[in-house]
Amino acid sequence: MEPTERGHPAVSAKPLVTFIDPLTWTRDFSYAVEEQALSEVGVRLVVPKDEDERDRLLPLADAVVSSGTVNVDKDTIDRLKNCVAIQCYSVGMNAIDLEAATEAGIRVGNANASTTEVADHTMALLLALQRRLVPMIAATSDGEWDLRNLPIAIEIRRLAGQTLGIVGAGRIGRAVASRARAFGFVTVASDPVHPDPPDPDLEMVTLEDLFTRSDAIAVCASLGPGSYKIINDAVLAHAKKGTLFVNAARGALVDEQALASALSDGRIALAALDVRDPEPPDPRNDPLSGRDDVIQTPHMAAMSDGSREDIHHLVAESLISMLREAGRLHDRSSAN
Repeated sequence: MEPTERGHPAVSAKPLVTFIDPLTWTRDFSYAVEEQALSEVGVRLVVPKDEDERDRLLPLADAVVSSGTVNVDKDTIDRLKNCVAIQCYSVGMNAIDLEAATEAGIRVGNANASTTEVADHTMALLLALQRRLVPMIAATSDGEWDLRNLPIAIEIRRLAGQTLGIVGAGRIGRAVASRARAFGFVTVASDPVHPDPPDPDLEMVTLEDLFTRSDAIAVCASLGPGSYKIINDAVLAHAKKGTLFVNAARGALVDEQALASALSDGRIALAALDVRDPEPPDPRNDPLSGRDDVIQTPHMAAMSDGSREDIHHLVAESLISMLREAGRLHDRSSAN
């Protein structure tokens, strides 16, 4: 099938969905759920075997899927001659040039399969910092059990009564707040868009006020043009000495050099990071590597058996919805 003017596909052809960056590197990963769901409404799903096949399929595709491992920039979007939808394989859409997609008349969808997991991981990192788990595990692994030789033990604070500041009051931010309150935290949040309906237990404050008041910070915001490096020198200047800092959202929300400076002067006592910018960080130019006051996990917050199962169904449902709304499934949903 030759590419046609966007929005006017050949009526007889089955809609085609393909991938910009398929996740074929993961163990036992399969798109069988998506393939089955799409085939039931007459849509072909083709996973390209290599970049040459991908490049051949992109101009033909009615919809494409982005896993977020490569940037879908304007040049890539300009090649999507027949495309009406880009589906992200995550809740984050920061890999997509949204402005270029909008100009091209291409809708961008996401899939929120991991709110529970990211909120849980954020709390796990926060608790690891609060209870000093990493150095304590290292000490006992070395055979040290005498707390007299582990003075950091006396630095551990009671959780109840501390204030947790949450940057971003969306689904994940509110889920973190709920979990934190179960441990006795007072929760405040900063977000340009206030929750609707409002959460009476989550006071909304400015970002500067949040850093001034909080004993610990959890970054839960989405990444977009207005939030790039939202955590910077100016904001970190408001942190009170000894604040704990957790980021399991997006690495580019944080100016990492500014965070390193705040760690060095004690405004931030400890940081736990599941995300970095870039990933992986360049060891030759990483202000946060090799520090005893930073713990890291490898962008794993969204992982669980349940989230892996849910993402397949959510991606398929979103693709079908966007194709149907664009008229690409009209009178063809029973195609074989």
